[in-house]
Amino acid sequence: MIDLKILAPKNIKFFGDLHPFKKWNRQLLDSGIRTEIYFDHKNKNLLSADCVLLHHRYFNYGWKNAVNTATDEESEFIKYLIKLKQNTGKLLWYDADDSSGSTQLPVIPFVDVFIKKQVLKDKNYYTGCSDEKRNVMIWADSNALQKQFTPCNEEYVSKIKVGWNIAYIDYRDFVVHYRLRQYLSYFLDYDLFPYRYTDVSSNRKYDITFRGTINYSSNAASVQRNKVLELFKTLSYSLASGGSINRSQYLKEINNSTISISPFGLGEICFRDFETFIGGSLLIKPSMEHLETFPNLYIPNETYLPVSWDLSDLGNTLEKVLQNYNQYEQIARNGQDLFKKTVNDPEIFIEAIKRLIN
Repeated sequence: MIDLKILAPKNIKFFGDLHPFKKWNRQLLDSGIRTEIYFDHKNKNLLSADCVLLHHRYFNYGWKNAVNTATDEESEFIKYLIKLKQNTGKLLWYDADDSSGSTQLPVIPFVDVFIKKQVLKDKNYYTGCSDEKRNVMIWADSNALQKQFTPCNEEYVSKIKVGWNIAYIDYRDFVVHYRLRQYLSYFLDYDLFPYRYTDVSSNRKYDITFRGTINYSSNAASVQRNKVLELFKTLSYSLASGGSINRSQYLKEINNSTISISPFGLGEICFRDFETFIGGSLLIKPSMEHLETFPNLYIPNETYLPVSWDLSDLGNTLEKVLQNYNQYEQIARNGQDLFKKTVNDPEIFIEAIKRLIN
């Protein structure tokens, strides 16, 4: 039996990242992995684990700005990591940020595995081996405000591993406040409240939907979204777009739209991607071919329709799809079927965890 202890922020906003551990706790135990979640880094039980997984947001909330001191080997934070590493079988760091770049690489010398939701296929980007600027949002226009990161030494890049992405958070649509829903989802039984999928072939009121935050502090996070909204001004199709609406109405729009557009925001992967699969809409998204992620539900022209990062081909793509939707409907069905299979199979998740801890 492997003891996996998780240090996480006591903040319900981030319970979603740990949802699969709750959902499949029994199956994990049956497979030889005992998981426990802790909310205090001073708990001595953390020093007697086979593996300790550190959720990075604990150090943003429970230990404010600790990651910023990772370059100081005499800092209390680094001393804590060294102590943990000396007393556990394996120390894993979970970078829960949205983008494929990372501002947390100074931590990597002090852990055994550096886990991300999505990893660049070209790992040279994380090191000093590339001449490119190392922007957290690597797709962003060079003229947009971008967040730089400090690369790691080449010797550490092998520690960067794909963990699990937000496909595994809870997308059940019981109508409660967003944060309360995330908290409740950690406890509510899936058998009692299963996902409610919309059949791909159902009649739909809208041709295209896109709603999303555009007033980010970073211009880079809004650039693709603004381009979508500008394109919408030129289209004569039936659109579901505009300002923020309540979650229930938002999901109804996706369920009633033929196409759902999901541009990049703070990261490449978005909740909207999986809400689209559940709603049976066709996902159109900037190409994800630069990424390795898990679960990988992004199979170009099979589960989603890719467009270029600058969205220059989005208008023509929308025209082709809406004029010949019968040729594209199977892509939406494939996406929904693969999502449904993945999130209902604990073995897929468990095997991924075993690869990280063994």
